Amino acid sequence: MTATSPTALRFLTWSVAASLLAAVVIPMTASPADAQTAAEKLYAELATLPAAERQQRIEEGAKKEGTFNFIHTWRGSLARQHVQMFEKRYPFLKVDFVDIGSQDAAERLVAEETVGRHLTDVVSMAVPDLVEILDKNMVAKYPTPAAEKILPQYKGFADPDNRWLTFYWSEFGLTYNTSLVKEADAPKTWDDLCKPIFKQQVSFDPPTVRFLVGVYTMMGDEKMQEWTKCIGKNKPIIARGHTQRMELMIAGDHMVQGQNYMYTCYEKLAKAPNTPCKGIFTAPVLGLGGAVVINKNTQHPYASALFADWTLSEESQAYTGKNFRGPVAIKHPFIPEGTKITTYGIVGNDVVDKSMKYWDDNVTKVN
Repeated sequence: MTATSPTALRFLTWSVAASLLAAVVIPMTASPADAQTAAEKLYAELATLPAAERQQRIEEGAKKEGTFNFIHTWRGSLARQHVQMFEKRYPFLKVDFVDIGSQDAAERLVAEETVGRHLTDVVSMAVPDLVEILDKNMVAKYPTPAAEKILPQYKGFADPDNRWLTFYWSEFGLTYNTSLVKEADAPKTWDDLCKPIFKQQVSFDPPTVRFLVGVYTMMGDEKMQEWTKCIGKNKPIIARGHTQRMELMIAGDHMVQGQNYMYTCYEKLAKAPNTPCKGIFTAPVLGLGGAVVINKNTQHPYASALFADWTLSEESQAYTGKNFRGPVAIKHPFIPEGTKITTYGIVGNDVVDKSMKYWDDNVTKVN
């Protein structure tokens, strides 16, 4: 995963541990572009309608439009089958879509809109990658009753200004090789990665903003400084690639993943129950939201709205969970209820700079 540019990350930060904590919002600076577009005026009007009337109007409008353009940042068959489910639910719509990386999707939308080409209607992406398109005011405000389906523990992923609609989340957490580490010796906290038993036995990706700002949000300034110092002294393995590091850990190359998307372990366990990997849920899990955003200059506002709402439908959420991603409207497929979750999204430049500096000073430079 490529690190998001430090200058790109600002505006708001929040965290939730176990249950919802209050969101801290730093408003964006207003600009002449803040005037409502036709799509935003439509969405504001739809928000005043009773639910049944609103749904009927959206569906009728989508039928007339017949299509919309979508960038999915899930990849391959995962994205394709998700879109096919939507087309099966609403056969009067044909989705013109591509699947690319989250940061690439943001750059594409910015490039199109900068030259006045309103080609993309809807984008799905990780919330931390929204910064530039929010900064340039390219996203439609979309209030929708569908957001009420989001469970309380995931409300921290939401935007109070309705600029994105969260429909899944990704988790950074700890996993270990059960053949190399007895359960009694397995780390129970992030601090346990500093124990002598795990010297040169814990792997991380090269420093990435997405992960390190999550650690900062979870620990705070002083604690993160202490933690990165002890991690550095324990000589971690630094290697690029979440999937590759998971494969190496399972093969017995090292004991613990200090940074990974935990679903890679549980996908493997579903196919081969004897796979020697297990998640650690006594330690907080870091969560970053994934959302759909609608271009404020969308040429298909009704179809875009229909798709956005559908992502939180029972079938879409079930598909998300079945594929070991993090649904937000139903029970998580493998993270136990009651697990502490630290959610974070778009954070201030000061947090980005400190997080990267602490890792660079205390881990990179001593290894």
